[in-house]
Amino acid sequence: MNTHEGKIAIVTGGRQGIGRGIANLLAERGAKVVIVNRENAPDAARAIGNGAIAIAADVTSDADWAEVARQVEQAFGRVDILVHAAGIYPLATLDQMTAAEWRRVLAVNLDAHLLGARAIVPLMRKAGGGAIVAIGSDAVAMVTPPGMGFSHYVTSKMGMVGLVRALANELAAHNIIVNAVHPGITDTEGASGMPNEQKAQVYMMQAIKRLGAPADIAGPVAFLTSDDARFVTGQTLVVDGGLMRL
Repeated sequence: MNTHEGKIAIVTGGRQGIGRGIANLLAERGAKVVIVNRENAPDAARAIGNGAIAIAADVTSDADWAEVARQVEQAFGRVDILVHAAGIYPLATLDQMTAAEWRRVLAVNLDAHLLGARAIVPLMRKAGGGAIVAIGSDAVAMVTPPGMGFSHYVTSKMGMVGLVRALANELAAHNIIVNAVHPGITDTEGASGMPNEQKAQVYMMQAIKRLGAPADIAGPVAFLTSDDARFVTGQTLVVDGGLMRL
């Protein structure tokens, strides 16, 4: 399937986990992928193949996003796809959480989406349109087990949903669609810190009783960044094995 042949795709957090799964699939379907990661990831780019490149950047930095835009424009001239997969979820209850931790989670999980759009949308306009996908979480619509300490994380992802809806309205005139994908618990390096008992508590309530894999999330993202989704915008697609049956 060459659904993304010739498209230029930026994937934040593409070095590992869900981001890596998305980057792999987009490249397999013909896209030239740009991995944006805090740590430079040339090895990951080489493994992804099809001319993928890696750019080291802090997604919470306006200056770093400007540099990403400059490098991508120099290399490819435009951008067709922007996928925000970078995210953090340190566990901290209300009593444990510091103000700095609160701000950091919101900066990475919410502010970065706005900064990325401001930097990259001009290159999408140059291409005549594009697709933005934000990776959220089904935690925004579920009751998490007591004591998980997710208040900062859930707040950041709820804010992201609002931003997706607002940008979908604002950018439609430029032929840019904006959507979100909400994974459930996914078998990634980032989830390794969550106790297995807590993971099981959640996925045993799913219709499909297993952890999700990065490839399970990549397929829906590939759809939302393909021409098949050209009339889909402002939506949130839950991909969690049937936990949230909306």
